[in-house]
Amino acid sequence: MDALIPLMLLALGIALIIKGGDLFVTSSVVIAKLAGIPRVVIGGTLVSLATTAPELAVSATASLQGNPGLAVGNAVGSSICNIGLIIGVLCIVHPLDVRQEDFCVPARMMLAAGIMLAILTIPLQLTRPNGLLLIACALVYLSVDYTRHRMRAQLSCVDAEASRDRPPWGPRKAAAGFALGAMLVIAGSQLMSNNGVKLAAMMGIPDMIIGLTLVAIGTSLPELVIAVTAVKKGVPELSLGNVVGANILNITLVTGVAGTIHPLSMTRNMQLYNFPAMLIVFILLLVMARTDNKLTRKEGWVFILFYVFYLGGLFVVGMF
Repeated sequence: MDALIPLMLLALGIALIIKGGDLFVTSSVVIAKLAGIPRVVIGGTLVSLATTAPELAVSATASLQGNPGLAVGNAVGSSICNIGLIIGVLCIVHPLDVRQEDFCVPARMMLAAGIMLAILTIPLQLTRPNGLLLIACALVYLSVDYTRHRMRAQLSCVDAEASRDRPPWGPRKAAAGFALGAMLVIAGSQLMSNNGVKLAAMMGIPDMIIGLTLVAIGTSLPELVIAVTAVKKGVPELSLGNVVGANILNITLVTGVAGTIHPLSMTRNMQLYNFPAMLIVFILLLVMARTDNKLTRKEGWVFILFYVFYLGGLFVVGMF
């Protein structure tokens, strides 16, 4: 019974993040359209940045409160969840066609970012200078990604298409939605961080495991919402780009900001288990996406099974 209230507050935090993330993403897209940003840039860069807001808020909050395990666990766990669970489910629901010219560069950047994070944390901590390095990498990625999409938009005359696409909200409603969405995400992040740590303490589980599981899945829900929406609109392949972009930002921006606020520490067992798992699922995505330029239902089941075994192993490793 003692764990019931923290569990309910954790669920409330997840609900606030889902609603806030939805408002934040929608209003960000509307503001971008009102500002005349091409639709292809919105889908490729801005949505990935917006859907990473929950992870950023939760990890930054956890770092400020001195919970480094929760901060790094959320970022790494969300990256694994985005592929193992979200892409896995999406492939089972609707096989994905993969355009290599759109996928290869970001996917390789994702793998490179994962390798960099693993190397930087070999001493079992992420220092402030290394956190700043990761933030710089995030800014470079956003700049390169924006330039790639902007050039493609100019070549395909997407700017004209975007100008005919009237936003569903006006400027005031978009600004209000943006502010409300941000506040809900921040409030939900506070609830998730505080009560996640309480649950971990009550159950005798390291806070990193809570971050890698409950919190990671909760903060990955905006990506799931985007994936489901993309399937409904008949463009499921858009969610693949969003997940890859979100993972790059989880590893660089989210972890970098958290490490800059407060150096992040971890145990050797958790490091040796989670970082290889993250790199393996990244490599799986890269290899499978190159097979016939498609992600099939069978490959979706591989991702799901990998994630299930990963979660099971996580609790075994956490006991030692």
